[in-house]
Amino acid sequence: MPPTKAEAALKQQLLELLEREEIIEDSLFTAIKANEYVDWLEFLQKAVSLTGNRTLALRFGQQLGVGSFGTIGFALQSCSDVGQAIKLLVRYHRLLKHGTLWVIAQENNEITLRFNLKLGNPVQQRLMTEMAFSQLFSVMKFLTGKALATTAINLNYTKPNYFLKYKKFIPAPLLFDQDYSEIILTGQALNIPIRSANPAENVIFQQQCEEMLRKLNRTENLAAAVRRILINAAGNLPNLAQVAGKLHISKSTLKRRLENESTNFRVICDEVRNLLAKKYLMETDLSVEDIAHLLGYAAMTSFRRAFIRWNGVAPSEFRKDVSE
Repeated sequence: MPPTKAEAALKQQLLELLEREEIIEDSLFTAIKANEYVDWLEFLQKAVSLTGNRTLALRFGQQLGVGSFGTIGFALQSCSDVGQAIKLLVRYHRLLKHGTLWVIAQENNEITLRFNLKLGNPVQQRLMTEMAFSQLFSVMKFLTGKALATTAINLNYTKPNYFLKYKKFIPAPLLFDQDYSEIILTGQALNIPIRSANPAENVIFQQQCEEMLRKLNRTENLAAAVRRILINAAGNLPNLAQVAGKLHISKSTLKRRLENESTNFRVICDEVRNLLAKKYLMETDLSVEDIAHLLGYAAMTSFRRAFIRWNGVAPSEFRKDVSE
């Protein structure tokens, strides 16, 4: 299935980076372009694998400047200080359509900006975390002229063997194997002014963001409805036409509205299959082969490959880990 507009834009920007900086040979560039119909997370992972460039996600995040945020970018530039900019980013993050989630929490005189990604396997989640954190540091430096002052950065994955290269893109103390991926900021850091602050323009841009958010909220329930239908099917997943029929809309309307929510039917099917697969592995004694059959896979090897793509481990290893 073709990528959504948001995915297509990200892929095009990544391809431009690879071409502009001559990171790869022409043959590999062609191989990466050939994957344009896979989802964004898989595309990013494939690009890193084919190029062998372990810092590609970090470099890409640095290239995604304020302009990549669209209307949110203009709103960020008009904010008065870092604190206002971060609150704005947290409120409107869903408009960025990367499948990402920023959450803010305050404790005493510190602010924690926490990053969560609900989609993808562990490798893809690490790459997206690298991209998002690198982008945030780059954008804040552009807005303030200074490096983002942090108390610490926690990352919820094991230290990669290239971690020393993080310093160029994320200049802050790093702690790996933490419960969450998050940035801890002091109140003083939040008061740093933004050079292009414009209160009058900020009101206008925030109104535009609010309208975009209202439109998103009006349509966003469709993916949840599709997900419920698939889950209730208990593994015997209906196809696109059948789901559209249950929702009393046409196939083309369903595809278009899911695309507006920055997702598609195949992605939702994979999410549901993965959810059910993990539930079966954790809560039943069914064999991996039986689970594959229940989820509609004709061959266990196909299910195994899909499960590894989703979770980074084989089904048998997942079952062993959760039972220990």
